[in-house]
Amino acid sequence: MESLTEGVWDAVISGTSLPQSLLALALSRTDLKVIHVDRNSYYGGVDAGLSLKEAEAWVEARKGTGKVFPALTWLTVTASSSESVEYGIFKAEQSGLGLARAYTISLKPQIIYAKSRFLPSLVSSQIHTQLEFQAVGAFWVFSDGELKKIPSNREDVFADDSLSVRDKRRLMGLLRHVLENNDDETAGTRQESLKIKLQGQLRIPENLEAAIQALTLTTDTTVNVDSGVAMARLKRHLLSTGYFGPGLAAVIAKYGGTSEIAQVACRAGAVGGFVYLLGHGIESIRAESAEENLVQVKLSDGTQISTRRIVGMEDDLPSDSLASLNTSQDTAPPHPVSHSISIISSRLGSFFTSASDTGPVPAVSIVLVDRGQGQAPVYLQIHSEDTGECPTGQCIIYASTVQSNPSAQHTLKSSVDHILTAASENEDNPVVLWSIHYQSNEPLTAPQSSALLFHDDYKRIFQLPKRPHDVALDDSVLDSVKAMWQEILGERSAEYDFLRFEERPDPNEEE
Repeated sequence: MESLTEGVWDAVISGTSLPQSLLALALSRTDLKVIHVDRNSYYGGVDAGLSLKEAEAWVEARKGTGKVFPALTWLTVTASSSESVEYGIFKAEQSGLGLARAYTISLKPQIIYAKSRFLPSLVSSQIHTQLEFQAVGAFWVFSDGELKKIPSNREDVFADDSLSVRDKRRLMGLLRHVLENNDDETAGTRQESLKIKLQGQLRIPENLEAAIQALTLTTDTTVNVDSGVAMARLKRHLLSTGYFGPGLAAVIAKYGGTSEIAQVACRAGAVGGFVYLLGHGIESIRAESAEENLVQVKLSDGTQISTRRIVGMEDDLPSDSLASLNTSQDTAPPHPVSHSISIISSRLGSFFTSASDTGPVPAVSIVLVDRGQGQAPVYLQIHSEDTGECPTGQCIIYASTVQSNPSAQHTLKSSVDHILTAASENEDNPVVLWSIHYQSNEPLTAPQSSALLFHDDYKRIFQLPKRPHDVALDDSVLDSVKAMWQEILGERSAEYDFLRFEERPDPNEEE
């Protein structure tokens, strides 16, 4: 790697999570000299999509370490005969699992709403042609032992025979309120709680509260959720519904969601001439004097390089090298979030029915498990075989809750079991074949500004803001990436359009 030590790099991007990959994509049509490194042997960072073998290795490597993923508590492979196969003894023929490479386990599964700024950015940057999107279908709520599909538009409300005439009128009033008011303009300031908003001004019965929260995808209790934030999210859902077809509001990228988007974005950087080094992390950083305005970087293999800028997420920068540097204040404190990933023996087909005869068959369904008694809900993302994440005849359930006490593992497991029991009427005894449970440290709300964190007085070492825990991808990721893109380019940013490129000519096309 002698060539890496020659000259000065304009930027070193550390980590291939979605923000860094989008930054590489945004810089890919410039003439900057950029090196993109990742200590992992795979793309995606915290967004990675892993095979079963890679997921088990990830569990082993992350036990009790890291800032984003601080704790991993268990991994089991459960055979269809209820036999438990311990970690490290991976026998697919016993458990009913397919080959390890037939699975893509997503560490941060997120849906993308139709009315987001993110999808148009993928189109304007031309990488949408390398992605295959699939529809997110119905939203469900599990409450008081009953699983129910949520009506999400006027037609659904009127057609729902389980609702009284009074409830229908009040829900229609809620829909009008959301669509006619600009609650999203005041979502950044604290208002009354969602619970007070629903039960007070809007007079929504308490038994409908969980269903409405599910459409907002807010993760805290309705007592803690700000009504302005919730109403803005509900408006996003309503405006997105029907955009991709009857009853459909969102999509995911096939083969791993945000992981696939990150990898495609990195490929665009490679086409632009960037150097990529997987399995190479940053071991240490030494900031030189202001006159030189350079930073010396030592990679994990000992390679020394000089650069004008370094940027990464919290886990991608060496904390010991940054401890003595001046760090700007991070205003988005992290919160412990509990997760589980479960491979199910059945496809759970009742969750993936089309809303119309001509509409696409959805590949994802969202379920809110209402825990009642002022407790934070559990969200389940059920991914079908059509996502490319599991073999035919199976599905994957991603579960998460902001509950972080020792009983969180039981909460997630029981939530998955409730859904399997509810679905067993239409399925052949669905069981969990494989599962992991882990925690992450993530803010519960998006940053209020795109201000970048820098680790020295001369703004050479940057840390991208923490991304919030969310079932849906938050557009704020674009704001922080654009701010970093402008910082690296300086005055030259006026020469380019952020994530807006002309289509590359096909070199094989005859003139």
